[in-house]
Amino acid sequence: MKQEVLGIPFFKFDINPDKIEEIAKILTLLPWRENDTNLIWEGVSLDGQGGSDLYKNPDLAYLFDWMQDCMAEVCDEMGIPNKLVCNAAWANLNKKGDWFYDHTHSNCFMSSNYFVSGNSGTTKWYYPNPYYDKSNIWPFNSKDWDDKFNLTHEEPTVPGRYMVFPPTIRHRATPNNGTCDRITVAANWFPTGIINSSGVSHLNIQVIQ
Repeated sequence: MKQEVLGIPFFKFDINPDKIEEIAKILTLLPWRENDTNLIWEGVSLDGQGGSDLYKNPDLAYLFDWMQDCMAEVCDEMGIPNKLVCNAAWANLNKKGDWFYDHTHSNCFMSSNYFVSGNSGTTKWYYPNPYYDKSNIWPFNSKDWDDKFNLTHEEPTVPGRYMVFPPTIRHRATPNNGTCDRITVAANWFPTGIINSSGVSHLNIQVIQ
């Protein structure tokens, strides 16, 4: 389902409810390691330069096949003739009180988050307020930075929900105030095949998984 978030098209999907618990159990059993403010799937290398290939886990084939179907709908809606391929995927785990700082996703055309578990906390997106962007005039206290300097949108953590959004928009996980762990899967996507601009500038890309 397409929705306007801060005037920008985001896409929201909900997985088959019968699959939510099954997928959550698989991800809960993954090996985890300490990250800056939470836990991250151990498959991501310590230097952050590799290993973001959770899509290769055979137990998660249903999840990533379903994501692929969702991305096909996104392409249809946006008029993109190319197939989008997942070129990076990993998982984050927030225990009670954990959070994750605001960030963007690099080296991709589209970003996405799948909410695995946890019904407390939100994902929050930030878009610079045009009145203050690139200005050195801040007529408010720094503690109001979130919702004054930025236009913001918060999406509640609903297990089984999948959000697709532009990778250049900053976002973060708010603190987990619930009693159960909050797990999310991040997946980045890139177009594969012939990419052209008005038929005159061609780029042939083969995305390797």
